[in-house]
Amino acid sequence: MKTKLEYQSDITETNKLICERYWLREGDKRSGFIYTCREIGQEFDFKHQDIPSIVKANAHLVVLDCQCIDCGTTKICHTRSQLTQLKSDNWQCEDCWEALQKRRDQEYLEYRLKQDRLAEERRQAALEHINQCRSIQLSSIPSVTELNDVDKLLLAATVESIGAENLRTTVSLSDNLSLPLSPFSRLDEEILHHLFNRNLLILTPASSYEYVTINEEQELEIDFYQAIFEFTYSIENLTRIMINAKSRKDISALVADNQFKSWCEQVQLGECLSYLITRSRLNNLAPPIGDKLVSIFRACLAECSVSTMHYIIWKSVESAAAYVQKPNITRRHASNSISGNIERVFGKIYSGSWTHNRAYRGSSHPQSAMAKIFFDYIFGVDDGCFHYTLDELFKQYRQQERLEQKSYSTLGSFKSCNHTIMITLGSKE
Repeated sequence: MKTKLEYQSDITETNKLICERYWLREGDKRSGFIYTCREIGQEFDFKHQDIPSIVKANAHLVVLDCQCIDCGTTKICHTRSQLTQLKSDNWQCEDCWEALQKRRDQEYLEYRLKQDRLAEERRQAALEHINQCRSIQLSSIPSVTELNDVDKLLLAATVESIGAENLRTTVSLSDNLSLPLSPFSRLDEEILHHLFNRNLLILTPASSYEYVTINEEQELEIDFYQAIFEFTYSIENLTRIMINAKSRKDISALVADNQFKSWCEQVQLGECLSYLITRSRLNNLAPPIGDKLVSIFRACLAECSVSTMHYIIWKSVESAAAYVQKPNITRRHASNSISGNIERVFGKIYSGSWTHNRAYRGSSHPQSAMAKIFFDYIFGVDDGCFHYTLDELFKQYRQQERLEQKSYSTLGSFKSCNHTIMITLGSKE
């Protein structure tokens, strides 16, 4: 590193010698200083703390082979630390550095203004689309009398779980910390999506525009987990729907309704999926959840209650956690083994070689609003979603329906008879 020492015009001989010793280096090495400040102070009878100040006031070191990358100014050092910490290949003088910072600040300000402008444009576009959607929905709201029983039950469960205190809007699923809507978050979103498509829930523009995007087909894509909705029915109608959902009704008709059965199946499936995810996370496992696993659960639930399935899941995850301890077995291997474990444990229980164990509902998986309304209030049982299979709950009402159908067919088994009916018409007088 090439350097040159320059002095102040009025420097004394003593101070000149101090500066020379201060900057003297071995072979011009950047940090190869020959004298310490303590040694210089002892030689000239100064405190060693004063030496850097004396040097700074009387001389400076010019680094001849270090220029500012912007303006070409040669670097000047006043202290040793400035020289040792110098990055000569990309040094910037203070004026150029400050100018660069100002440019960067201005560029960032312009960037933020542009982002704010784009965000406002997106907000206005989203609000416009939301309001268009609201107009279409408000013109197509089904009357309460037109609403089928299953949609009334879904709406009642939604009001029970995420209805705000004023019964005019929902709280978002993400903010719901009380009664869960369903056992599984994806099912929560599916319920809201269904009610939205039926025009029973309408987006609130001010609260939900940031959770809405517009796709290439100019359609709204909604984050149902974050969005807030308005109920399209009045408080009186919502209250009446909730009361009716909790009262006895024509259960045979519901049992015969495939839509009702489908939602019941999804509730029980959600109970299993939610428990599987929780137990797996506790053991640092992550089984793949796809069509194969869902089909296994559906087959098991046709024969076992959710209570038994919780035991099967617990046993299967524990087996997978033990599997990890074996040589050359990764957590991915163990996670992938869970679905096979479930089939194996279910098979042993179903064949009778293992005890038909049942689990109790844990506090981390509370009963949902949907489970209460679709099972407890309909069938008059305590936590029917958890303790019974659908076949056990549906069987007596299917038998009743068959008996009624048989009684009607019996009426048609009589031989038909011809009857002559004499009608006398009174004559006008």
